[in-house]
Amino acid sequence: MTSSSQPKKAFLQVGFRSPEPKGSLRTIEIFGIPGTQLRNGEYIVTDKTKSFFDNLIVRKLFQRSRFLPDCDFEYLKIWLYDLDVDDSKRGYDIPKLDERDLTIKSTFSSSKLESIYVLDNGLSENAYVLWKKTVKELFSPLFINFVAPPTPSEEIANNPVFKLIESFTDPLRDSLDPYGKIKQNLFFNALIIQID
Repeated sequence: MTSSSQPKKAFLQVGFRSPEPKGSLRTIEIFGIPGTQLRNGEYIVTDKTKSFFDNLIVRKLFQRSRFLPDCDFEYLKIWLYDLDVDDSKRGYDIPKLDERDLTIKSTFSSSKLESIYVLDNGLSENAYVLWKKTVKELFSPLFINFVAPPTPSEEIANNPVFKLIESFTDPLRDSLDPYGKIKQNLFFNALIIQID
């Protein structure tokens, strides 16, 4: 297989529909999910990647939104965002942020997700106070989902004894946190969210 026939990396948009029978939040779309373009032009996302976002973001939001009495959001757009990457090198478009947008910072120092930016909805002052409270209650719990297991120093990781122990403990660690390795090498550290 020549290099020209290799699948190409792509950043894709994936939509999720709520499995919850109740609640107003019905659809979440995530932009910037890594996938590949096959030789036939088809774009795909692996099942593991899709389940990562479904389990750590989407399902949590669908479930939590049902229990927030003032949450009447129906549709969310979420962009995966790396604060340290120049927009021209990102590979996909993201909305522009400004001072009117709400910033929620992580309170978990070990979370790989550092910030959530919620785009301004142009609400009046009274409506904004309630909106801000609901937004924080809905999105703040996401930070804990991105706390990654600790990584050993390079010196320890290269130690033959550590490698031997790790070969036995890896299956246990993977069963406790199947997304641990993805979190350790997370390619985004923020989310931009638009509520419709």
